[in-house]
Amino acid sequence: MFRKYFRWVTLFLLGTMLMSCNRSQEIAGDPKLRLTEYISKSFNVKQVEDKGLLLAYLTGDVKQRFESWSPEQFRDAFLTTKRSLIKVSIREVKVIAENEAQITYELVYNEQRKSSEGHVGEAKITNKKLCQMLRDDHGRWMIADVRSIKELIEFKDEFSVP
Repeated sequence: MFRKYFRWVTLFLLGTMLMSCNRSQEIAGDPKLRLTEYISKSFNVKQVEDKGLLLAYLTGDVKQRFESWSPEQFRDAFLTTKRSLIKVSIREVKVIAENEAQITYELVYNEQRKSSEGHVGEAKITNKKLCQMLRDDHGRWMIADVRSIKELIEFKDEFSVP
């Protein structure tokens, strides 16, 4: 009876130790969650004043470039075009250092734009992107850079001749 109990306790302790070893290799905090929060907020911008909400997720050069946008540039990028998020898929998280990670993700959304003639066109856009994340002094993961890897645009109701 004691041996059976001892075996179960040993297996439990061994399993707990293995799980804790794996967790120590994970990144403290969750850069994936931080990135998806930013994306969600960027698709829910309602006014130019929301720029500050997005800036809270950025750091370094990308933050400086975004801060320098005029209200008109911000309005064109986030308010004039009607975008609706379909999905965000995290493809890979690569730990570079304790305070640095790279996330490859895919972003799929619908976008409506007015042409110069006043016609409204809709497209489904799929972007594959690479995001560099850095942890700040407060332990928060911040977006340091985003690069496009691939983009696919599927126009709805487009007439094409072969």
